This record gives sequence, structure tokens and C-alpha cells, in this order.
Amino acid sequence: MSPNGRFVGGYAASVAPDDSWQYSPVITDLETGEVYEFGPYPEAIHFLTQTMCISDHGVLFIKDGYNGGTVAFDTEGNITEPRSPEGYKGKPTIEATSSDGKYWVGYANDDILSEGGLTRPLLWTDGIPAELPFPDKNFRNEDFRVGIMARGISANGEIIYGTSWENDDCGMLYWKNNGTTVEEPRWVGDDIRRLTPVIVEDWMGEYEYNLVDGCICTAETTKVSPSGKWIATTYRKEEVGSDGFIAYVQRPAFYNTETETTTVVEDYGEATGMHVTDDGIAFIGIGTMFITEGKVYDLNTGTDLGNMADWVAENYGIIIPGGVIEYISADGRYIFGTSVNALGNGFDDWYIAPPLQ
Repeated sequence: MSPNGRFVGGYAASVAPDDSWQYSPVITDLETGEVYEFGPYPEAIHFLTQTMCISDHGVLFIKDGYNGGTVAFDTEGNITEPRSPEGYKGKPTIEATSSDGKYWVGYANDDILSEGGLTRPLLWTDGIPAELPFPDKNFRNEDFRVGIMARGISANGEIIYGTSWENDDCGMLYWKNNGTTVEEPRWVGDDIRRLTPVIVEDWMGEYEYNLVDGCICTAETTKVSPSGKWIATTYRKEEVGSDGFIAYVQRPAFYNTETETTTVVEDYGEATGMHVTDDGIAFIGIGTMFITEGKVYDLNTGTDLGNMADWVAENYGIIIPGGVIEYISADGRYIFGTSVNALGNGFDDWYIAPPLQ
């Protein structure tokens, strides 16, 4: 769903006469009901594998899982392939876009990884790519081995967040974008982040390791509120267990970029911060993986507002198929979420939009 909720996008897969796959991008205008469908395109040209994001102008970004990179489609059928900065050898992945489409964020490999390159977070301004500032050290205060991916951007384009992707940390960081310059990154939840050096012993033997109590994120692209005031995250505490392995305790958390303070919610046990509105209504997924149930929480009063399905029924008069809310537009009229499908072996996306006039 686009940031202001006007468009939703995806693609349909079908089988070509030669038994290969072919793909048709589909863009729906929720204000008019008009549906734009293009293609189908053979898999040898565009092997579409994952819908990434769509702007409020209807520009849809879909990942090409075979040829690499991301392909953009608009409502007039134009196709573009975003480029990486000069000198990069890897094609870029676009993860999210601002409401007006001026800014895109994502990542690309600056070189062949086997030759020592890193994954770099990128910001495109009017289609022109540039590297985002890179921290000196990774989440564990060590040298980078893999790199950083920019994951999401606020609807107004002012707050960008990403993940330090070193296989064992996925630390969450953010940048402030004032339109002319981007500030140096900071770790989300840096007011409660703690590093503890320890000696760990496992099948690799004894070695030094930095435990981190801090905020993490994986590949979610809708963690930031529309104005960038709030970032939804997960606060993870680490300790060495009696068996010598690292043990984790995770709680949903929400970082205020204006006050630079973190609110950790203890009410639900092991859970994940999914999304948050500008006025501090938080959406929490119960559990840490394969999340199928969600709660709504008021950060202003510290009160539980019930499960997400009941909250939607009460506030919108609509019955949703359970699941979790991943995004709400700034005006509150549009909701995007996901639920376990009828077969119980995957997830279906759904949306709520005002009735057509």
C-alpha cells in the first residue's frame, strides 16, 4: 500500500504456453477503483518475486529474483530499472518510498562480496542514487563484515531506518533527512543500548564477544510513523546461558525520534513492535516469528486497547480475518495488514479503504 493509502500494488503469476512462468504487475487506485494491469512479461525478462513498495503516484517496485535488482512500473505502463551509484557492481533493491515518490531507500553491494565489498544503504532523490552515511562500527561495535540495508522511510521523507546485517545482530539504526543533507546515523533506542564484553565458549572454542541490549529489526519496511516521529522496533536483551549459548529476551519497543527516548512495553511478554501512528497508537505482534496475532497499545497512557481485530471492528465497523496491522495512513482512513491464509501454510495481505463514491 502507498503511504497515503491511495494505491495498492502487486503482481499475478501465470503459466506461458511453453510452461515457463510469466508475470503481470497490477496496480489498483483505491480512490477510483481503476485497475491497471500490464504484461504478462516472460520470466526471462522480468522474474518478479516480491512486491516491495508503491508511491502515492502509483509507481510500483517489484524485486526481480533472477536478474537481480528492482523493477518499477507506473500506471501508464512505463518500466524503469533503478540504478546503483557509480562504480557499484550490484543491482539495487528498493525497499520503500516517500509519499510523493521523491525519495526511495534501499541497498546494493558496492563490490563483489567475495572480494571484500559491503552492502551499502542507499537513498535515491528524484531517481539519483547516493550512499547514506555509514557508521564506523557495527551493532556489536566491531568491524563490518556484511553491511547495512536501508529498510524504510517516513511518508514525508524525513526519517529513514535500516538494519545492520551481520547475521547475528540485525541492529536497527536511523538517519534524519532534512532535504539537503542526511545526518550521521544513530542506533534506534540508543538511550537504552548497552554493550557487555564476554568470553563465549562453544564448538568454535573460546572467543571474545560483545553482548548487546538494543533495538533490532529484520526486513520489515513499515516500522516508521508517517511523520517519522515514532519508530516501532524490538528491544532484545542478551546474556550467556548456563549452557554457554546466547539467550535472548525480546520486548516490543517504540522510539521517539523527537525526544530520542525509547518506550519498552512489558505487558505482552515475547512480542514485536510492528507499526505505530504519529499520535502514539502502537501495534504489537505477539511472538517474534510467524506472527499471527496482534495487540493495540496506547503509548501516551500505557494502556491496552485490545486485539487488532476488535480494535478495527470498534473503530471502522469492519470485520478483518484476524492477523496483524502493518501500516495505517496518516489520515487513518487506510489500513494494510496480513493474516494466515485459509490453508494455514502462508499469509494473505489485506487492506481497508473508504467506500468508493
